[in-house]
Parts: sequence; structure tokens; C-alpha cells
Amino acid sequence: MNRPRLHWGTAIAAVYTLFAASTMGFVFFALSRPVELVSADYYERSLTLDARLSAIARTDALGPRLRIDADASGDALAIAMPADLAASARGHVTFYRPSDERADRTVPLAVDREGRQRIPLAGLAKGRWLVRVEWTAGGLAYYREQALTR
Repeated sequence: MNRPRLHWGTAIAAVYTLFAASTMGFVFFALSRPVELVSADYYERSLTLDARLSAIARTDALGPRLRIDADASGDALAIAMPADLAASARGHVTFYRPSDERADRTVPLAVDREGRQRIPLAGLAKGRWLVRVEWTAGGLAYYREQALTR
């Protein structure tokens, strides 16, 4: 019994057709996915990168005098900064959700005289968050970003 043989030209055509079909399938898949930048003002923020790096260096120089920790129960975020910066500190705390920008939340920074603030975490979904604390004190900018897992 003779089996039909596949001609080499037919095999090459089949490979090219399969490649083209898979490429088109990937293109349709890619076009159907939502395209979101990290933030709406992504390009404007890139222009202020030097100022942000200076603020990070200034914050790093504070060392352990600045703490951002979830409390033992995980119900609140505790921020502690040096008391000498607390009097003139003005800024905000942003809870950034990398997987869903609609879940982001911003809270004003309102530390007491000792430089402490407690922010309840009620309403935040479980998962990974980035806590961004950004403030100015004495005319200088400060910035700290820290991961938080609920």
C-alpha cells in the first residue's frame, strides 16, 4: 500500500501559513488588551526626575528616623518622622495599586507634633500596594516609596 507523500513545497507553504496565522492571532490578542501607562501624567513626571532623586536622597539621609510600617494587626499604617520636620511637613500619602489604577487612594499627610500619623487601611483590597509618602518641610522635598502587602 502506498502512502501519499507530502511534497516539500507543500510543507514549506504549510509552515509559512501557520507562522502567518499565529502572528495575526498574536496581533489581534495584543490589540484587544487595555493599554495603561503607570500614571496618567507619566511623561510630565519623567521631566521632574532629578528633583525626585534629590528628594529620595534627602529622605534616605534620615535613615531609621523615618519609618513606614503596618501595625501588628495590619489594620493601619503607621508613619513616624523626625519631630523637627513634623512641624512644617505638608504633603500626602498615596496608596498605589500596580494592578488597578482605579483603586489608588491619596490621603493628606497630617502628622502630630511627635511626627506620627496612623492611617486606617480599611477599604484597601488584599494584595500588593506601593505606599508613596511625599512631603515638603523647611522648603525641601522628601519622598519615600515602600511596598505593602495586605
